[in-house]
Amino acid sequence: MNILKTLLRLPAVLVWSVVYGAAGGVLFKALSVYEYWLESNRAQIMQWKRYPNRNYRQFTSSVLMGRVGSESWSTLPMAYSQITNKFERAPYPYLIIMCNTLIALVYLPVALLAGLVEGPAFVYQQAMSNA
Repeated sequence: MNILKTLLRLPAVLVWSVVYGAAGGVLFKALSVYEYWLESNRAQIMQWKRYPNRNYRQFTSSVLMGRVGSESWSTLPMAYSQITNKFERAPYPYLIIMCNTLIALVYLPVALLAGLVEGPAFVYQQAMSNA
């Protein structure tokens, strides 16, 4: 009796899990990628706002190392003075935000495919365990 009940319900559960699970899996995976992108960009912007001196020191040090390179170390104070006169504060983190966006766009199709697979499996498992 129990096997017959399961066999009668199996086609409906399979159709439901494929339709609802695929849609839900894709939606929630896309939402998770969006939340990750939003939170990582928000963290970069907040770090840029909260710690302007540290960001400024990191920025001027990287510009200084790029400018001095393999030149004599005696030019270091003059180059640092020129950099601090040219840049009054660290620039907005455009490059980091652009890289976060690129990473999210590359990861999005992978996440959507994972949602297409994991969503129906999750819905089927839940439907069969509730039976």
